[in-house]
Amino acid sequence: MAKKFFYNRVYNTKRTIINLVIIGICIIGVIICFIITSNFQGENHNTPEGALSIKQETTIEVNEKYTNEIFFSKIENVDISNIDIEYPDNFNVSTPGEYQVKITINEKNYDSKLIVVDTTKPTLTVKNVTIEQNKTYSAKDFVDKCEDNSNVACKIEFYSGVDEDGNKVDYSSFKKEGTYAIKIAASDESGNQVVEETKLTIGKKPSEPEVPTVNCKYGNNKYDTNNHLVAIDVTSNGCAVSLDLYKDESMTTEINKLMDSETIKIKKDVEALKLEGTLALNRKVTAVVNTSGDGIVGYELRMTVTISKNDKSEVVADYRVNNKGKRSYITNPYKLAS
Repeated sequence: MAKKFFYNRVYNTKRTIINLVIIGICIIGVIICFIITSNFQGENHNTPEGALSIKQETTIEVNEKYTNEIFFSKIENVDISNIDIEYPDNFNVSTPGEYQVKITINEKNYDSKLIVVDTTKPTLTVKNVTIEQNKTYSAKDFVDKCEDNSNVACKIEFYSGVDEDGNKVDYSSFKKEGTYAIKIAASDESGNQVVEETKLTIGKKPSEPEVPTVNCKYGNNKYDTNNHLVAIDVTSNGCAVSLDLYKDESMTTEINKLMDSETIKIKKDVEALKLEGTLALNRKVTAVVNTSGDGIVGYELRMTVTISKNDKSEVVADYRVNNKGKRSYITNPYKLAS
């Protein structure tokens, strides 16, 4: 009997241990399932039933183009266009910050967060600069183009750096003749900075060529530009011509051709206005004398168009013609072309 009792006792102990192991495994399994479920629910809070998983937060760069799909980590057989995304009133994709958004699916609201950051450096293109000795220069002189994803103008300045000996380099202070490496820094409003190296060449001021002295019999070609505009220039080598030639056919032929040509043009332009009244055209050619009064430098052509109606007269156009055949208006109320 003792032997049998001992056997039953041992057998029952083993059986108890096995049961405890099974129960323990079940408890551990339940705990693991609970942890997995908790983590899943934490990563996908407010997740609707179906094949959608909403992200707790989403990060984009300023002015980055995106679609509503960025708010979901899982999309299966769902028409995103039927989902409403509501942004706060202060949302601006050009301004870094955190914005709470409301996502509406099947009339149920869910929360997410859109984070706008600016971590992108500007794109800077530099160019070499050549100046004369003792001339000044600025950092912007070395910039060919600078663009930033914020669409805000770059902040341009000389880079604050040191040389190989640890001495501070002032890239804005070079004056002596020579060639210098220049570093230009471009920054955006978020503090992102890019540095590019270019070259400054400082040379001696070139000697000005000697201008040969010309002795003009009737004075030079300078005239009163405040009161006159030369349409036909008759000077030669910077010298005016004799006052006696102001009516000479060889001198007046070109101004007469210009006057006839301009008459045809202005008539056409004014007739296109379809104004009511009687039109009148006054043409005036004036020989322009140089400032010394010793000679003629050219001829001025002035055209004035008026319209009369009911004993009232109005200037339609009053202008001079320059040496390129263009009109320089004194009065132009109808905005006629030049």
